[in-house]
Amino acid sequence: MSDTIKVTGGIPLQGIVTPVPNKNAIVAALPAALLSDKTITYHNVPKSTDVIKIIEMIKLLGAEVEDSKYMDIKINCRNVNSYTVDKVLGNLIRASVMFAGPLLARFGQARIPIPGGCVLGKRYIAAHIDSFTKAGIEVTFEDGYAHFKAPEKPEYLYDVWQLEASVTATENLAMYAAGTGSEIVITDAASEPHVTQLLGLLQSMGAEIDGIRSNRLTIKGSKTLNGAEYTPSPDPVDVGGLIVAAAVTKGKITLKDCNDRETFGGIYEWFEKFGINITAVGTDIIVEGPEKIYLDPEKSGVPLANEGLPKFVPRPWPGFPVDILPVVVTLACKNHGQMLVQNWMYETGLDFIRELNALGARIFMSDPQRIIVNGPVTFNGGIITAPGIIQACKAIFLASLADDVTTTIRGADVLKRRYPDFIEVYKGLGAKIEIN
Repeated sequence: MSDTIKVTGGIPLQGIVTPVPNKNAIVAALPAALLSDKTITYHNVPKSTDVIKIIEMIKLLGAEVEDSKYMDIKINCRNVNSYTVDKVLGNLIRASVMFAGPLLARFGQARIPIPGGCVLGKRYIAAHIDSFTKAGIEVTFEDGYAHFKAPEKPEYLYDVWQLEASVTATENLAMYAAGTGSEIVITDAASEPHVTQLLGLLQSMGAEIDGIRSNRLTIKGSKTLNGAEYTPSPDPVDVGGLIVAAAVTKGKITLKDCNDRETFGGIYEWFEKFGINITAVGTDIIVEGPEKIYLDPEKSGVPLANEGLPKFVPRPWPGFPVDILPVVVTLACKNHGQMLVQNWMYETGLDFIRELNALGARIFMSDPQRIIVNGPVTFNGGIITAPGIIQACKAIFLASLADDVTTTIRGADVLKRRYPDFIEVYKGLGAKIEIN
C-alpha cells in the first residue's frame, strides 16, 4: 500500500469484525520452532509485515516453511545449521532478539543483530542481557551483533531474578530453558496472555513448566522436544482500538470471539468507566459508543492525581496494557473532562500528542512521560505525518474517524506491521478511507 491515506470521519462504524490474532504472541512463538526437529504447525497467523520478516529469518537459518494456506504455517527446523540471524532483516525489528533463546538451546550460541523497530527509547535488549547473564550466558558485542554463548558445562539449576517483568525477556529465557537440560527458575516473570500462550506451546512440546500465570516460573527442559500445534488468541491491542473506534464514532461493533473475561476483563472494565456499553453475546461482544463519553472522577473509582483529575496509568499484567495507552489518549480527547495519562515505561511514548494537537486536541505535556488531556474536542482534520510507532499512528487514525472532517495521514503504512488488513477492516465497518 501507499504510505498515505485520506480519511473522512464522522461516520458511525457498524458491523461485525474478527480482531487480528495477537502479533506479539506469534512473533515469540515462531522462533520456538527452532527448539525441535519435529514440525510445529501454527494456525491463525496474521500476515503482518513483522510476522513476514520473522518467517523470512527462520527460512534463512535453514528451516523448511510451508505457508501456502492462508494464516496456516508449518515449520520444520531439522536442517537448520546456522546460529546467526540475518543482519539486514534482524536490524529492522526488535523481535529479532527472540531468536536468542532458541538458538542458544540448539547450538549453545546465537548471533543476533542489534534490533531496531519502533523508536521507543533506549530499552533495546538490556533486560534480555541481564536475564541471560544470570543464567550463565556470556554476552559480547562485535560488528553490530550481540553474541550469546552458553557455558560448556551448564549448572543443573539457575535462579534468575529479572531486572524487570519484561515480557520478551521472560519469553526468551523460557525458550532457552525449555531446550536445555537445566532447570531455570524465573522470578519477576511477566504473565501477559501472550507469555502464557508461549509457555503452553513449550509445554505441548515437552517442557515441564510450573507457575504459569504467576510471576515465578520453574522450567525444566529437554534437548529433544516434540512437534506441536499453536493458535494465538485475539490481539488485546486490536480489541482496544476497535472499542475506541466504536466509542468516538458513536457506532456499534460486534467483536467475534472476544467474550473472554480472563484475558480481556480488566480492559473492558476500564473502557466501561467511560460509559462505553460492552455486552457479551455468546462468544462475542457488542460494543456501543455512548452519546456522551464521560469518566466520572468521583464515581468511577479511578485514582485521582488531583481533585477532579482522574489518573490513567498502565501497569504490568493483569493491569491495563501499555500498548493500548495511545488509543486511550484519543478516547480521552472526547471525554467530558480532564485526565492525566502517564506512560512510565517509554520515555518517548507520548510524543505523538504533537500530531493530535495539530488535529485540534488540547493536550498539555507535564513532562516527557505525563500529559493532561482536556476534552471534549472536535478534531479539525488536516495533513499529518505519523510517527513511526504503530500504536501512535493508530491513535491518530482513530482520531481521524471521529468527526466530519478530512485527515490525510502520511506514514500510515507502519500500521501494516501489526494490522495487515486494517484498511479493509475499517472500510468494511463503514469508514471512508482513500489510499493516495
